[in-house]
Amino acid sequence: MSAKTSLLSASLAVAIFAVVAGLTMLPTTPAARAATIDCAAAKTQADLATCTAANAASADAGLNAVYKELAGRLAPTDLKRLREAQRAWIPFRDKECAFRTQPYAGGSVYATLVETCRQDLTKARLAQLQHQLQCPEGDLSCVPQSGGSAAPATAGTASAKPAPAQVSRNDTRPCVQSAGKAKSDEYVSQCVQVSPATHPPCNGQNACNVMIDEIKRGCAMIGNDNPPAFCSAYKN
Repeated sequence: MSAKTSLLSASLAVAIFAVVAGLTMLPTTPAARAATIDCAAAKTQADLATCTAANAASADAGLNAVYKELAGRLAPTDLKRLREAQRAWIPFRDKECAFRTQPYAGGSVYATLVETCRQDLTKARLAQLQHQLQCPEGDLSCVPQSGGSAAPATAGTASAKPAPAQVSRNDTRPCVQSAGKAKSDEYVSQCVQVSPATHPPCNGQNACNVMIDEIKRGCAMIGNDNPPAFCSAYKN
């Protein structure tokens, strides 16, 4: 092989590597793509679809976090029933959304309608499970929480007040990167529950402070009207 041919081959290899490397840097998840869009001002069908998909993914993450927390508080037999209920709910959600949106299949708005439906039903399910977490003693609409690992507060001792993680206001990295997946999912769950926004910034690809500020705003708007327990940690 001539030196000229070898040089061309090397150049081609470098070019291919650069293209592949560039492709791997492109946002691949709905949340990552939505982070590059101003969802509050989105107008094109493509942007609306991206933002709606990101919101649905955030609602899923919030539901998963609440489900995991509730599961950790239940006795084994109750946990088994919760799992069965959740496994039945997932196909119900998908079939319900298919029922609602099928007349519009084939249209440009179809995917957005499906994701919006999934988001709405997921938020409703999240509220149901959150109700289980927050039920006062004696509420017969709730399953007793006897299997949790958290030790109950002893008499005369105030229960510890949950506190949001201390994060730097200047840290603009994705929350899932700066705080870790578990804490990021916690913020997502809380943000989804209280955010009044049409396109809430509740996803781990946003900076933690973006979600924390939205949680504070949502909790403040709820005020004393039966806010989630975690709102007490965000009072100034």
